[in-house]
Amino acid sequence: MALSMVTGLLTSSGTAHAAPPLVPHYECYGVFPSGPPPTLPTHLTLETQFGTEVVENAPIYTDLCLPAQKKVGETWVGDLGVPHVECVPIAGESPVKIVHLETQWGIQKNVEVGEPIVACMPASKTFSPPPPQPPEVPHYECFQIHGESPLPPGTMVTVRDQFDPVQTGHLVEVGEPTRLCLPAIKNGHGSLDPSVPHVECFAVASPFAVEKYPYLLTQFGPYQEVQVIGPPRELCLPVLKTVVDTSIGGIAEAPDADASSLEATTTSGGSSTTTYAAIAGIAAGLVVLGAGGWYARRRWLS
Repeated sequence: MALSMVTGLLTSSGTAHAAPPLVPHYECYGVFPSGPPPTLPTHLTLETQFGTEVVENAPIYTDLCLPAQKKVGETWVGDLGVPHVECVPIAGESPVKIVHLETQWGIQKNVEVGEPIVACMPASKTFSPPPPQPPEVPHYECFQIHGESPLPPGTMVTVRDQFDPVQTGHLVEVGEPTRLCLPAIKNGHGSLDPSVPHVECFAVASPFAVEKYPYLLTQFGPYQEVQVIGPPRELCLPVLKTVVDTSIGGIAEAPDADASSLEATTTSGGSSTTTYAAIAGIAAGLVVLGAGGWYARRRWLS
């Protein structure tokens, strides 16, 4: 599918709206603590355009998302200078929303927004301690989504990030969408300003694998050394989101007055009901499975 690089698109009603932004892009890796897990609160209050929700979270980081660029022809799209984000698993209730999503790869219609699965926050990364204080923005609440990729099966994309030993990039195969991340205010930190884009993440498979031991610091502190081992597992792109109305006559597009209504505020979601013990168990399982997969790959490569 051709990549849209125009500055404006037309809706079905003929109203012009902005094309998806080009920044930020993120490439996400699994992380494993080198020492005891950080001290994190067991509950987070997250405010997004879907409302305010108190979610439960596991005291472990599972994802480190690096700013990335992807190659479009001979041009790199994205910015390697935007903040890193680090993510923790969370459990909460679905906002019960249906959305249209538009990235630079195309449009996905009538996507059901599931339960929140991770909360992501700014992180500073260094290879010599201590890392500096992280920025205030962006924070994200990420919801599970399903559906087909707007790209044909087997599509390969060239991506680069700060883990590339040479900045020529590496290939990833793009799979199905995995999550929709909304800008959030977390425990009073973050911003819902329209200048903070939404992002949509897609599963990726790649022969490119890393073994890094960076020091990371979030607003929860103190800094911690982590292991980043294995290939990237998600690629995230800026996305425009349109909430659709299912209350009358089935699914229909909610009226859009202008471009800003693509990110319109909607009704609030409920509070979390999933137990903290369950989410902590899931997080621990992810760590074990990720580590096992790495050792299997290392044995195969050797």
